[in-house]
Amino acid sequence: MKRRQISPAALPTIGQPFAGGFYAGRIYFDGAEYALIDAGRDFETYAHWWDHDGPRPRIREATHRFDGMANTLAMSAEGCTIATKVLGMNIRGTWGWHIPSIEELNVMRGNLLQLPDWNHRMCEAAPQAFRGSHQYWSSTQKENAATAWLMGMYPWAVPDTNWVSGCNGIRPVKVLQIKADAFVHDAASDARTIEKIAAQVDLQGLTACPEVAEVLGQFINEDTGRFYGRTDDLLAQLAMIAGEARP
Repeated sequence: MKRRQISPAALPTIGQPFAGGFYAGRIYFDGAEYALIDAGRDFETYAHWWDHDGPRPRIREATHRFDGMANTLAMSAEGCTIATKVLGMNIRGTWGWHIPSIEELNVMRGNLLQLPDWNHRMCEAAPQAFRGSHQYWSSTQKENAATAWLMGMYPWAVPDTNWVSGCNGIRPVKVLQIKADAFVHDAASDARTIEKIAAQVDLQGLTACPEVAEVLGQFINEDTGRFYGRTDDLLAQLAMIAGEARP
């Protein structure tokens, strides 16, 4: 499923309004990094993971620990009422919501509970706060079992499982992929890097200095001899050493 991409520069601080919800942090899966957005308490509901009679289901495609959208789509395809409802939600004029995976719940618990008005003890202080009276379902089903992962939103909480016939909190979320090229810098050969250093910084015989060796070790892989990082950062650290060494 193709997701909208955003620049990391567009991300607000944790808990601030963003993309129809509230920014909850970053999560990494399937080789990409995503911004996680929480719909907030106003759109929270209390529901059964599975509300049909008969055998409890084992949905093989709903066992992703990170990709909550994939889980929610699989749940809906099997007839899960709450999954279909969340997928169809229009929250503050935006679409693309799903039931969070267990790791998405983990990110929300770890980040949002640090905000002073959002913790479980101060549920009335903010409309986005979490309720301490119940646990929250994830969309992640335990492999080879008719149970699903869930979590209480406490600072000390850890993931647990329960029968999918149980009733717990559902907190819609969505993710936006962060542009990968924002983290990629132009490659530079070792020769080009050395030439730039020589042109911009006079090391005044410091090439044998232990401080220089320590700095170079941070930027050059010992096994491959390849340079990693920003040249400007390397130059700044070497220039600092050179400046401190001058009489």
